[in-house]
Amino acid sequence: MSETMTQSVANRTMGLAYEIAGRHAIKPVFGPGDALVDVGLSSLDLVNLMIAVEAEFDIMIPPAALTPKNFYSIETIARMVETVKAAPSA
Repeated sequence: MSETMTQSVANRTMGLAYEIAGRHAIKPVFGPGDALVDVGLSSLDLVNLMIAVEAEFDIMIPPAALTPKNFYSIETIARMVETVKAAPSA
């Protein structure tokens, strides 16, 4: 997994997270390593982010990857997306 690819995934995911946060008048300034729940995203927001990530990257996140650890921050989501994209299709 290349650093450039991960950065691209992180940037696109950050845009999705800001869009979701903006729906609730949350105006946090947060970075890729910040805990998403600490910046104001609710569990429903995280579900919406998961759906948006699947649509944005044309992937299906396997149930085993749907863990709090993978959705902790933009960085962890980007790493998970790269892993899912690199996995062989069934």
